[in-house]
Amino acid sequence: MVQSKKILVAFDPKQPDKRSSDFLIPIQIKENGFAFLGSHSGKIKSYGLVVLTSKHVSENDLFAKLIDIGHKVLDVEACLANLDVFIEAIKSTRIGNIVEIVDNRGTPELKVISNTPAGFKES
Repeated sequence: MVQSKKILVAFDPKQPDKRSSDFLIPIQIKENGFAFLGSHSGKIKSYGLVVLTSKHVSENDLFAKLIDIGHKVLDVEACLANLDVFIEAIKSTRIGNIVEIVDNRGTPELKVISNTPAGFKES
């Protein structure tokens, strides 16, 4: 089981100084596509900010959050595998990075857009 103390929270480029507690979970939105789903808002988000938590988070914790917010999971094993890849990817980012999720041959990949919220420029 992969664990990390780093997680993503929603980042709004229009209000970069606004703090968010909407934790982001990657979901598969189509055959070869991923998006971030806000665990509190239930809304799709484009960007995430890497933050540090006080406890370790595993793929099972993220999966439980998905179920708690009512997201339908069609393939549990594939979802857990994608969450595992996501946690591994987040471990290679730095706290404060702004990231987006992209599809890498059917698996989620995090792409660093900016090293800091202040340096973010929407493309």
